[in-house]
Amino acid sequence: MRRFLGLALAAALTLAAFGCAETDTGTPATDGPARQDGPVVRVGSLLDAEGTLLGSMVIEMLEANGIPTEDKTKLGTPDVVRAALLAGEIDATIDYTGSGQYYHEGEEGDAKWKNAEQAYDAIKQLDAEVNDLAWLTPAPANNSEFIATTSALAAAEGIETMADFAAYVNDGKPVKLIASQTWIDNPLGLRGFEEAYGFTLGDDQLIALSTGNTAEMLSALAKATDGINFSLAYGTDGQMADLDLVIITDTEDVPPVYEPTPIFRGEIMDAYPQIAEILEPVFLSLDQSKLQALNARIAFGGEDPGAVATSYLEENGFLDN
Repeated sequence: MRRFLGLALAAALTLAAFGCAETDTGTPATDGPARQDGPVVRVGSLLDAEGTLLGSMVIEMLEANGIPTEDKTKLGTPDVVRAALLAGEIDATIDYTGSGQYYHEGEEGDAKWKNAEQAYDAIKQLDAEVNDLAWLTPAPANNSEFIATTSALAAAEGIETMADFAAYVNDGKPVKLIASQTWIDNPLGLRGFEEAYGFTLGDDQLIALSTGNTAEMLSALAKATDGINFSLAYGTDGQMADLDLVIITDTEDVPPVYEPTPIFRGEIMDAYPQIAEILEPVFLSLDQSKLQALNARIAFGGEDPGAVATSYLEENGFLDN
């Protein structure tokens, strides 16, 4: 979902993505603040609900402060969005700190990407030096990859942590885990959990998918489709509460930390240095539970991500009602 897959293919895909992602530029300023002189800020995002939600928040906040924007949310997959940012085809986006290890040679798998502060400091410095990109204040929410189960099974079997899950597996109890094949094979994914907690899942205990669409996986878990009782999940997935699912706590910090963060091209920050101050309180307010709830409004409530963004900003005093 967030992983960087390679800029060569992405560069070609970006052209196609722009052809279908064009929207009207800016939002007419009627009663709002006077438009500031400077470039229009083209804000892109991933295709998913959370990317669109956070990208919409950035647009709303910039517009509310007189900074003109162009809506490029729902631009494409992670590789497409990253390529567009590097090529100067968009000026800002939302990315995840842990993805930084895939953006710079020699960083993949380094232990610092498992620590929130170290991961942020590393990608902030690397992207500033190499790409003139500014990573601003991240949200204190880890959208990393974990294992989820139903609340009922967790309560019945006493599964709260991955150590509990390992004991459950090693006792020979039934396991059917649905997940993406890439996560299953990843040393920072299932293989990392197996090594850290001392358990092994066989092929007959796994249902491997070619994509990382956790909405599909969590739905199958909630319905116990084909005996599925565990699933890959992202930390801020909006389906958890509505489907009565819980994430199993990782006490060994196996996967990297993925905190959503606004990123801007350097020339935009030079033109509007106040952007960092404008967005900081908004992102600091978005903890794990709040993002899960907001994502749920989109995934289950069927609300438009832009409308959810507006209501959150208004209700929390970031925008005038």
